[in-house]
Amino acid sequence: MSRSNPDHARYVVVVIPGIGTGPLGLEPLLQRAEFLYREFASGPDDQAYSVITWVDYRTPSSPKDARDPSFAQQGAASLASFVAGLRVTSELYGRGPGPARITIVGHGYGGLVAGFAARDHGLDVDALVLLGCASAGTGTASGLRGVGRVYATSPDVNGDGTPYDVHGPRPDSPGFGATVLQPGPLSYGDDPTVRYLPSLRKIILGTV
Repeated sequence: MSRSNPDHARYVVVVIPGIGTGPLGLEPLLQRAEFLYREFASGPDDQAYSVITWVDYRTPSSPKDARDPSFAQQGAASLASFVAGLRVTSELYGRGPGPARITIVGHGYGGLVAGFAARDHGLDVDALVLLGCASAGTGTASGLRGVGRVYATSPDVNGDGTPYDVHGPRPDSPGFGATVLQPGPLSYGDDPTVRYLPSLRKIILGTV
C-alpha cells in the first residue's frame, strides 16, 4: 500500500508494522501512512515523497507469538526483494537528480523483519529506524548488511510488546551501535511515529 508513487519519489519511506497488524486491519495503517505523508509533503499531490505500508508477511498476533522468529524469517526475503525492486524502478523512472533516498521504519516486531532481511539478504537502504523494537536479530548494527545508517528508539516507549532478550539485544543498548533517538512529548492515538517526528524528518531527508 503506497501513498504517492514510489517510482517517481525522491524520498521513499517504507513502514513495517509489527504485532497484531495485517490485511484485516488496514484502515489504521493507511491513516498512519497518510499522516506521515502529510507531515512531509507540500501538498496532496506532492510526488517528491512516498510512504509505503509494507505488510507482506504474517504478523504475530500477540507478544507470546512474537517469541517465534519464523514470522520475521518468512517476511525477510520478501522485504529484501521488495526493496531491490524499489531501487530498480527508481533508477528507471525516477524524476530526481539521483537515486531515491529510501528509509525503512520497522515498528516493534516489524523491526525484527527488517533486521533479518538486512542480516541474511542485505538491504540497500539509506537509513533503518528500529522504532520501539525489542531486537533486530543481530548483536550489533554492523550485522545489518547494506544499510546506510541505523537508528533506534526505546522499546519501552511505543513498543508493540515483543519480548526482550529473545531475538538479540535491544537496538537502543549502548553496545549495539545504533544512533538512539529520544521521544518528544507529542502523542496521537497509537501512532508510534508521532513522538519522533522531528528526528524522522531529518532522517528521511538525509539532513542528519
